[in-house]
Amino acid sequence: MKILSRDIAALFEKPNSTFFAYLLHGMDAGLIDERAKELALLFSDNLNDPFSVTRLIGKEVQADPALLADALNALPLAGTMRVVLLSGTVTELMSAIKSNILYLHAECRLIISAKDSTTKHSLVTLCDKHPNIASVACYPDEDEQRKKLIYETLIQNNIDISSHLTEYISNKLGDDRSVNRNEIEKISLYAAKTKSLNKEEIDFVLGDNNLPILDKLVDNVFKGKTETIGPLLTKIRAEGIQPIVITRYFQSHVKILITITAKKQKGLSIQAAVNNIRPPIYFKRKQSVINHSKLFSIRGCFALMERFMQLEGQCKMGSNPNPYSLIGQSLLGIAIKLSSHRF
Repeated sequence: MKILSRDIAALFEKPNSTFFAYLLHGMDAGLIDERAKELALLFSDNLNDPFSVTRLIGKEVQADPALLADALNALPLAGTMRVVLLSGTVTELMSAIKSNILYLHAECRLIISAKDSTTKHSLVTLCDKHPNIASVACYPDEDEQRKKLIYETLIQNNIDISSHLTEYISNKLGDDRSVNRNEIEKISLYAAKTKSLNKEEIDFVLGDNNLPILDKLVDNVFKGKTETIGPLLTKIRAEGIQPIVITRYFQSHVKILITITAKKQKGLSIQAAVNNIRPPIYFKRKQSVINHSKLFSIRGCFALMERFMQLEGQCKMGSNPNPYSLIGQSLLGIAIKLSSHRF
């Protein structure tokens, strides 16, 4: 059964007894892991107890689906609920889930962490329709979700935080829930004694997490945030970053997307494709790169590369028209298309 976003909190507070399994799917691996642990703790006090908790990975059950059947049907200790934690890519998990779906029962809870998945995958559609499986989408945090996480975490630790500083911290964080939570916890530890924060202290704690401004520009263009492109370009120009540097930065990013898309066509999962990129992608950028790669076909990537190469040539022709204006117009056009997911 597909769980609507507005009903997720209630599900985690009081799970419906008719759900014998939970599918956590989407592109936010950190949020999937966080929710899997949160769910498991609702059914087991000790996740390290081998007699009541079984952990399986996708490659194991892909090679031997009977492993999942054995785990689901193993007898738990008296008075305990059996918990099976299964994680992997949707490709690895599909066959085992489909062949063992009839083994789900009230004495066991199966918690599936399906990384690198979309709502269109057959595993997701199967679980969306099954009456005994709760299907929960885990998407990267948006601004409001990040702000809520920041505020709730700091308030729980009795740290005074204004809405202005909450937004300031949010702008320094990325899309991955687990990374964001770790960064917020760093702030909490820093402010544990004073119970207050200012911008300088936030910069000190999260300075290495602040995205370079060109990364911010890339992310905002690919998210279709048209209203931010002008202010970001103004700041980039004020910092003395030349137009050619901007266009080549976008070209380098598109080259990565081309490589990932080509690897996907050869059968690699998107996560594996990203992990195989050389030189490696900085871990705090991986989720953004994954999100961007889902927006384009290989043909779309090459078209985008040609567009940036032409833009570089136009910028080299002189100051009339202004190269920054040319870049702004081009990026705005791309963002408008991507805001409607048409490219």
